[in-house]
Amino acid sequence: PQLRRAIEECKRLILALPEHSERQKDAVVRLIHLRLKLQELKDPAEDEPNIRVVLEHRFYKEKSKSVKQMCDKCSTIIWGLIQTWYTCTGCYYRCHSKCLPLVSRPCVRAQVSHQAEYQLSICPESGLDSQDYRCAECRAPISLR
Repeated sequence: PQLRRAIEECKRLILALPEHSERQKDAVVRLIHLRLKLQELKDPAEDEPNIRVVLEHRFYKEKSKSVKQMCDKCSTIIWGLIQTWYTCTGCYYRCHSKCLPLVSRPCVRAQVSHQAEYQLSICPESGLDSQDYRCAECRAPISLR
């Protein structure tokens, strides 16, 4: 009930603010976050049982496929005929159902949609050798295989 009241208040605020203002854009983003939170709290048996929302990812349960996929969380093979797995509709992040609660990276598409400007400077990052050929975020080894 509190979340529903917050959503209604946010809707009123959006309508009251000047159109195309920064405050209105922020309120719209807030409304989206509130609605996603409400969807997370709903019983999965309701409405859309094949959708799970985690860190702004919208994960859909995949049907079994014979093609082997890789889990983006644990970097192991997803055996489509045997295991249940999910794919984010925004950034195509794939993971096992067991890895879903462990996802720590927010959806890239959601981050980009909140960011209204482009980064026009050349990327200042150093190469993989300075990272010891490991992922900068999770420190998993990166190889050509």
